[in-house]
Amino acid sequence: MNSQNLKSLKNNYLKKGTIMVPFGEKNNPLSIKDFEKLKACCTKVKKEFIKIGDAGESNHLLVGRFMTDKKKPEIVKNDYSKKVIQILKKKKLYNFIKQILKTKKTLYLRRIQFNQIKKNCFVGYHLDVDSNPDYIAACVIQLGSNFTGGIYRVFQKNKKKFIDYPPTEGSLIVSNCQYPHEVTTVKSGKRGSLVFFVSFNKGLNKRNI
Repeated sequence: MNSQNLKSLKNNYLKKGTIMVPFGEKNNPLSIKDFEKLKACCTKVKKEFIKIGDAGESNHLLVGRFMTDKKKPEIVKNDYSKKVIQILKKKKLYNFIKQILKTKKTLYLRRIQFNQIKKNCFVGYHLDVDSNPDYIAACVIQLGSNFTGGIYRVFQKNKKKFIDYPPTEGSLIVSNCQYPHEVTTVKSGKRGSLVFFVSFNKGLNKRNI
């Protein structure tokens, strides 16, 4: 990794709550092979239509699940969950996220899902810690490029200013779960992304305690 670029990413995450690394850049830890495997799993997994999200926000999208986190993290029984988890646990990706978070603590996967947003659909304004107060960061791998709109919008601490992150195919977003965010309405095409949440806690979801 280019240490100067990594330093800049760390600082941006600290100051703005989110970073985005395009596919193919030195700091993006995904290989082409793993990206294609993830894309295949997300294409094939069974999906359900969601109008209300885990944090109670208004949504309008299809979701395919690999790991849920209602009471505790549970792997969804299908042909793809373990394949996805195996890739997300690879050392290069795991260490990159730890470096961005500036932590030496063990990170655990808690929820993994594929979000497919069609034309005129969106993900509403929400806080990820409302789903689980132990969520540290949401990581988003963009799986397609054939769409317009669908911007990942992160509101800053005063909640008036926001920063837009227009995702590109293969880009990796790491977003602090303490920052409110949304995905703006898709204007054309389909926007597909793999989203996973990391935490220092692997036990019960404290939202329910």
